[in-house]
Amino acid sequence: MGINKTNVCTRCGKERIDAKTWTETLQTFYGETQITYTDTVCPNAECQKIVEKHLEIQKQKSMAILAAKEERARNAQNNRKKKV
Repeated sequence: MGINKTNVCTRCGKERIDAKTWTETLQTFYGETQITYTDTVCPNAECQKIVEKHLEIQKQKSMAILAAKEERARNAQNNRKKKV
């Protein structure tokens, strides 16, 4: 059987390493819930910089799409008000 890599770099395929781990406590309807977050990074620093740059570009595109969607919704609502 092959090795089951669960967290590999999307660019180079190396196993990612834990950079930072923290826990937050949230209040829920059922009481307190603890959530543990872990940031993982590629062990190759140059590869990680490229991945972060690519993720930032994707984030900016997503934010632009969301802003355009919200603007269309506002315009549609304003147009409905004008017709009434």
